[in-house]
Amino acid sequence: MKPYFFLTVKERCRTVARRTACLFAFTRGDRRAMSLLLILLAGVVALRASAVVKPAKMWLASPEETEILAQLPQTEERVHAASRDTVSRSARYIPPAYMQKRKFNVDLNVADTFDLQEIRGIGSVYAKRIVAHREKLGGFVHVEQLREVWGIDSLTYSRMLPSVYIASPVLRKINLNQADIKTLRNHPYLDYYQAKEIYLHRMKKGDFRSVEEVRDVNLMDAETFARVAPYLCVD
Repeated sequence: MKPYFFLTVKERCRTVARRTACLFAFTRGDRRAMSLLLILLAGVVALRASAVVKPAKMWLASPEETEILAQLPQTEERVHAASRDTVSRSARYIPPAYMQKRKFNVDLNVADTFDLQEIRGIGSVYAKRIVAHREKLGGFVHVEQLREVWGIDSLTYSRMLPSVYIASPVLRKINLNQADIKTLRNHPYLDYYQAKEIYLHRMKKGDFRSVEEVRDVNLMDAETFARVAPYLCVD
């Protein structure tokens, strides 16, 4: 047999045809199975065409089933009745005591992060931010200072408001006659330049005799003084 490379075109075509016929060659059992499958398929098509085999939806219900279905309400009525029954059951449901959320009021100046998390809308992140802001301030003077905490918007604040209060503010105050620039600057209500002016004013004119004298310091506006005054002292 000559190598495939030396065959003519006609010989190559015959070789390819023989190889293809070998690939698709069927035994006698294969041909019988295929014939039986074709006969069954033709029978199903013929039965469907003659309407002998009906779809499931075409079969009629028996008289007994028809009578039972007639006694039942319509579909929409059944749905509404089921929904009303569900609502009534949920309205009657009373959760056990351990599942009921009790009202919880906290003092902002003494509450820890676990106490704050009992308030509606406050998670661990907000609780940590509130405590951190309280430590920087030296304590809360009024509840509205919660609005200064980063992330607490008006909606969150309104949810918290019924659950928080300030009984008696015990503040950590800054002594104006002893504090340096860094100590003054660390307070959230004072910036570096205001802290520096307070320090220079004391160096030039001596100790402060009252907190009101801070109003004479350069760069100290009325709004800033009103906010920071409760955290200052001269003793």
